[in-house]
Amino acid sequence: MGVFDLPAPMFAWLDDKAGAIASPAVRLALWGVLAATISMAIYRWLSPQERIRRGRVDIVQARRQLDAHEGEWDEAKTLMRHLLHLAFAQVGRVGWPSVVASLPLLLLLTWLSSSYGYTFPEPGAEPAIRTQPAGLQSQWLAGECASAEPRGTCPHIIVREGDFPIAEFQLAAPVPIVHKRRWWNALLGNPAGYLPSEQAVESIHIDLPAREYLALGPQWSRAWWVPFFTSLIVASLMLKRWWRIA
Repeated sequence: MGVFDLPAPMFAWLDDKAGAIASPAVRLALWGVLAATISMAIYRWLSPQERIRRGRVDIVQARRQLDAHEGEWDEAKTLMRHLLHLAFAQVGRVGWPSVVASLPLLLLLTWLSSSYGYTFPEPGAEPAIRTQPAGLQSQWLAGECASAEPRGTCPHIIVREGDFPIAEFQLAAPVPIVHKRRWWNALLGNPAGYLPSEQAVESIHIDLPAREYLALGPQWSRAWWVPFFTSLIVASLMLKRWWRIA
């Protein structure tokens, strides 16, 4: 588990409780509204709203002065430097609160992508698998699953070099890529687990079926991020207007 995965048990608990009264698509929309509310509230609290509004007025006035200038080049350079100074100061006022406010969204996206992204195939179905290095072959074998995965069973993947098995790996969660542990996994863990560092296998790419949450539209529009980001954007715009956030 990485640093970004620490809130995952809380997210899973809340999602499980909401599952008693709401479908997955509705829960994704609710997650979007919640993420928008928290992020916008943090930004509103951290950012100097009045100073940002005054900064916008100052930038407009400085731009008008520069546009109206018809004098010497040295005077124009002074006006340009002043305009750039105002613009960079405004970026600083808006930038760091935006970064801090986006952290809860990043934590939630980390959990959503692994919990709502893919599922195991139906029993009897075998997905296509690509193994790195290319000279190795992987075989999909169904097995007992200890987790509460709603479809299929937790599979075993056997890696062979020619006719000889060299590694066996149990896929603990429906994640389409498994690899050896990397440095970034200290921040973002792989819920499927990791390949042993001493094995020759570098990565396994599995063509898992993507979960669908909407009944209409092309396949890409049925993924988890469509209801989530739609509600996120709509809620953010409404809160921005309601709270008069600059």
